[in-house]
Amino acid sequence: MKAASLSDVELDKIATALAFTPTAAYSAPHDYPHAAPLFQAAPGLRREQVESEFMRLYIHVPFCNYACSFCCYAKKVGAGREQMQRYVEALKKELEWIPQGTPLSQFFMGGGTPTALPPDLLDDLLAAIADRMPYHGTGVHTVEASPESVTDEHLEVLRRHGVGRVSMGIQSLEDNVLASVRRDHGPDLALASCRRIIDAGMILNIDLMYGLPGQDEAVFRRDFERVAGAGVHAVTAYNLRLNERTPVSRTLLPGERFDIAGLMRWRAFIRDTAAEFGFTQTRWHTFKRLDTIAARHQWLPTSGADMKGHQFGIGMSARSSLGHSVYRNHRALDTYVARIEAGESPVEEVIHLGDEDLKTQFIARSLGDGKPLSLARYESVFGNPMESDHGETVARLVEGGLIERDGEEMKLTETGKLLYDLVTLSFYPPQAKEWLLRRLESFQVGGLRIQ
Repeated sequence: MKAASLSDVELDKIATALAFTPTAAYSAPHDYPHAAPLFQAAPGLRREQVESEFMRLYIHVPFCNYACSFCCYAKKVGAGREQMQRYVEALKKELEWIPQGTPLSQFFMGGGTPTALPPDLLDDLLAAIADRMPYHGTGVHTVEASPESVTDEHLEVLRRHGVGRVSMGIQSLEDNVLASVRRDHGPDLALASCRRIIDAGMILNIDLMYGLPGQDEAVFRRDFERVAGAGVHAVTAYNLRLNERTPVSRTLLPGERFDIAGLMRWRAFIRDTAAEFGFTQTRWHTFKRLDTIAARHQWLPTSGADMKGHQFGIGMSARSSLGHSVYRNHRALDTYVARIEAGESPVEEVIHLGDEDLKTQFIARSLGDGKPLSLARYESVFGNPMESDHGETVARLVEGGLIERDGEEMKLTETGKLLYDLVTLSFYPPQAKEWLLRRLESFQVGGLRIQ
């Protein structure tokens, strides 16, 4: 399906179907409720203990060598070794919330840039995790990196601790595009780092962005061809997300902002480009070489069949999904560390998930994450047919040609696959949609235009 082949009538139907849908969120919409973070203040709240066969872990390392203008995550630029070491000690102490010997199914270490830590501090942190939580099963653990920060010493530490995957942000291999978003690496360094990670025997995922200033389809295709030629195993391709925390949003020209047709053209182009170079689309934004070691990596669930979360997050701004609550730690490094050192909870905010939230999670983790939604499973979990809860939304999206029913399943159409995030946002609870719409209205530089 080529986006350019849609008629004006079809585009009008899509616009009508999405008329009440926010056009942007604070993370990928399948990541509910984090994409619409309606947290309530709860300084010092103690996180509930959960009974689970195993736990999943997120570790937030905020340190960066520089600040990219598209980044809205909690980070610290220019920290010295003493501050880093103190932070690692705080992470290790927070990890003690988890009972000794609890099996670990999978961890993801993000940031920030974890490889901005000196190799010995990264070694110390990974050793503490393995000592506290024996690895369970065959889940592949991931650590994020950047081209200018990852060294052979880092890679040796990662291998020694069983890390099987590195996810490295490159975003682009064009000097002018990199400069426009304040990326402090060039294409040669990025490709050399790719080769070192691959040679170390780890799965390598590369982040590429589209919608950056000065970027067009020819530039993106050239980037994809070069990373494919370097032997990269997987590519995550995502569009520039605009909000008040991203400085680049203040420099974009009106013509550089996506409308519906433009977004669909880009996504169809990326899908076709990835296929051309031997990559299979496995999630809406992820493309893998399934004939390589990338096939071993799968994202493991953060909750069970009862929709109760079993993911613990450590570090400033880290989120824990435990039971039917989501807790977020304080965003400021000094405050986070001070609370941990004082034996206090670092939690600053909480969301207690109600029925509407759990239903949205169910939809977001199926339709919103590239899988058909089982209507029978939905009714079994929540006691109501999906259309009794979301009948109006379903009807509007069916009329817009974005979703379809197929026996016992509901799934995205080929057109809907190109607007997966907006379809997911359409199912958000009214209060979440209203909050996002208010934030978008107050954020004057705007984002995607529906009409």
